[in-house]
Amino acid sequence: MKRIITICALIAMLSCSKENGRSFKGMIAATDHCCSSMEGGKLYKINIIGTDSTITTVLPADYHPGEAIAFNIHRTDTPPAIMCLAICTMPQIVKLSDVTRIE
Repeated sequence: MKRIITICALIAMLSCSKENGRSFKGMIAATDHCCSSMEGGKLYKINIIGTDSTITTVLPADYHPGEAIAFNIHRTDTPPAIMCLAICTMPQIVKLSDVTRIE
């Protein structure tokens, strides 16, 4: 529950901000092999650095757990279409943009 509140607060901050170039840093925590994007990506869980929040997003398949990335969170775009195995629950997906690896 605490994660949901933190994610909502982050999105609300972005929605109220006039600064469109706000960037976050995160660490890829895990790859979800249960779901994949129809566009060719995979689901990843990302810990936002400096918070205890974790988000789920679709990224290209060449990212690995432990990598650090910088990104922007989209407010209005719909997430990409994904397919999940019948045994898996559908996660809440956050759409990111301007994703880059960082050292």
